[in-house]
Amino acid sequence: MTAVRVSGVSKAFGTASVLDDVALDVPDGELLAVLGPSGCGKTTLLRLLAGFLAPDAGTIALGGRPVAGDGSWVPPQRRRVGYVAQEGALFPHLDVAANIAFGLPRSQRRARSRVAELLALTDLDPSFLRRYPHELSGGQQQRVALARALAPGPSLVLLDEPFAALDAQLRLDTGNAVARALRATGATAVLVTHDQTEALSLADAVAVMRAGRIAQVGAPADVYAAPVDLGVARFVGAAIVLPAHVTGGRAACALGTLETVWDGPDGDVLVLVRPEQLALGATGVRGRVEDVAFFGHDAVVRLRTIEGDDELSARVRGADVPEVGGEVRIAVRGPVRRYPGTAG
Repeated sequence: MTAVRVSGVSKAFGTASVLDDVALDVPDGELLAVLGPSGCGKTTLLRLLAGFLAPDAGTIALGGRPVAGDGSWVPPQRRRVGYVAQEGALFPHLDVAANIAFGLPRSQRRARSRVAELLALTDLDPSFLRRYPHELSGGQQQRVALARALAPGPSLVLLDEPFAALDAQLRLDTGNAVARALRATGATAVLVTHDQTEALSLADAVAVMRAGRIAQVGAPADVYAAPVDLGVARFVGAAIVLPAHVTGGRAACALGTLETVWDGPDGDVLVLVRPEQLALGATGVRGRVEDVAFFGHDAVVRLRTIEGDDELSARVRGADVPEVGGEVRIAVRGPVRRYPGTAG
């Protein structure tokens, strides 16, 4: 079953077009990440799903029920949608128990068992029930906000960059806890983010937005490994793009002659190489190590080819970091993707 269907939706504010003919389907029970840079229209899309805004054109259906467009309009409070804002938006004068219970129908707000269940679902200790928002960390506040959104059993949960204000490790921990809670309830969710790592690691599917349109939708591994164009490739992870000439399915470029995954016509193209495809060892083209960014478990090595003076980045294990200034050999593991285009 399709939990969310967006068809031909457009939205403008004054003369500024924000969304242009957006189409998107979200299957029931899926966590979809809408990924894109600031200003691409992803938060506007979320607000349209919530019912805070009305589309200028197109239709929106939730659970097969039209909620906007073609003469339909269902207000936010009747859409069975939970909304988690960037800052959590907890009520500062209410403790955790009361904040969570606020999401329940009035007849159930004294149901302690439901509040306790939601607290456990979001990986929070029962001792937090009597704490106030100012006594919680940012990650804890976001989990309480999610518990409040899940309280009435919504069919759809919308998350508007809920981890943006958290530091790296807390962001990771909170994101994983939220994803587990959503999957445990079976709720469909749409997460808006500009963080590629967050989208790829948490979501079942990723929709990449660009200038008010959906550029690509797919499983995280597919969007990363097979981006529809170089714009998506450069946004979803680090990308090395090199000019090449293809003959018989093999691309000759600054890194040698490489296998390609697309059996298209011969000629001049651009090839995409991911940093983790570069192997530093005994074979390949000659390069020099410019600098190293060390992260413990791995490192990013900036290289320059000696013959062609091309700048590259390789991702290697932390135990295999070469010396800055040293010479290495650079080979490519696996086939590369090619796209139309030439140098310059």
